[in-house]
Amino acid sequence: MGGSSFKDAEAQCGASKGSYQRDKLNPGQLENVWDDISVFMTYDDLLKDVLMTKELTIQWLMKEKLIASKQNCAKCGGEMSLLECADRSDGFRWECRKQAGGRRHKQTLSIRKGSWFEESNLTLEEILKHTYWWCQDLDQWQIRRQLKINSNTAVDWDSFCRETCEVTMLQKSEKIGGPGKTVQIDESKVGKRKYHRGHRVEGQWVFGGIEEDTRKCFLVPVEDRSEATLLPIIREWIEPGTRIVSDCWKSYILNYLIMDTYTRLLTILKSSLTVMASTQISKKDIGGT
Repeated sequence: MGGSSFKDAEAQCGASKGSYQRDKLNPGQLENVWDDISVFMTYDDLLKDVLMTKELTIQWLMKEKLIASKQNCAKCGGEMSLLECADRSDGFRWECRKQAGGRRHKQTLSIRKGSWFEESNLTLEEILKHTYWWCQDLDQWQIRRQLKINSNTAVDWDSFCRETCEVTMLQKSEKIGGPGKTVQIDESKVGKRKYHRGHRVEGQWVFGGIEEDTRKCFLVPVEDRSEATLLPIIREWIEPGTRIVSDCWKSYILNYLIMDTYTRLLTILKSSLTVMASTQISKKDIGGT
């Protein structure tokens, strides 16, 4: 990618009004973020602001830090140049032709290096479209038909997107719920594929919850799905007073709520008895003196 064409792409990207450039929401607006459609990128935005040209696609991916914006040469350590090429579907590659040790060398590197696009045979445009449609809850067969890809590729990418979300949830888990809040809980088994291919390996059971409206969530790996294992997790990650929704856990949640209420009542009763006993002792001391 030449210097002038890269600048043109940058100017074009800066002039557009795709949803990725919209102002960040104020803290008070986060509560209703899922009701505000203006914060999302539409499919038209994707085509116009990201996929219109290969240059614009690369520029956007770098801006969003989905691919590296610079690479260093493994031979000389210098910064590589981003050049246009016709022999790759991406249309660009990293290249270095500097001198090292008195000899000129040529080193090339894929722009996908170190990104989640690496090792995939799909084009960048196809991956971005797949990811967008996956986030919009399109069925797998619908995405496969739109991209004209085989079923194995569709299954692999569907699983890869899920696994990426699972890892993100594990890393960004937070305590959720509270009075007036509703939290949905569920359990699932997750696994990993290598380079988006191959059979799904034996995975790890996880237990999680998501808060309606805000979509805050938590995800915790568990050894088993017994009541003894999961109830302490509910107490740790869900605030008291939360309305918990689960198709499979009605009896456990009922037991949890009953025991939680019983424990609170016992605590209040013990506290009241302590205060009453202290009051009686104080009265006797006063009367005795």
